[in-house]
Amino acid sequence: MKIEIVYASEKYFQSFYEALSQVAKERIYIEMVEAPPYEKVVGFQQDNISKNAAVYYAVQGDRVVGWCDIFSSNNPRMSHRGGLGMGLLPEFRGLGLGSKLLKSALEHAQKIGLEKVELHVYSSNISAIALYKNFGFEQEGLLKKYRKLDGQDFDCLAMAKFFNKE
Repeated sequence: MKIEIVYASEKYFQSFYEALSQVAKERIYIEMVEAPPYEKVVGFQQDNISKNAAVYYAVQGDRVVGWCDIFSSNNPRMSHRGGLGMGLLPEFRGLGLGSKLLKSALEHAQKIGLEKVELHVYSSNISAIALYKNFGFEQEGLLKKYRKLDGQDFDCLAMAKFFNKE
């Protein structure tokens, strides 16, 4: 079945929540180890959509299999920056969907006037780091022992991409 990249909408919220929950439970790729309460996730999605933030889903039929979002701060002094988050269900990784999602979100972010997109990625996530570098992200820093999980320390890279870099 065909997979499409679509702008987020309410009809996908339940499926997005299920995808977020599944990726979080892997405890490897994103900071959360379980999804927040459904109402909080829906509120966050609705808020971002109402602000015309870059919120994209990879969907197969009515099922969300991945996402990429870039949202800016409510603080006017930081509203030129956007924070990026993304994830894919395990069986949909390595198919080029991350590139398609990221391309859509970055194009949207640039159109709405963001100047910089920032992200954190675990240093062990080599595939994601390569993806971000392919899209022009550069490492801004290394956060040592950023996360501790099951007694193991994880470092994190701070990466960013500038639009209209001068």
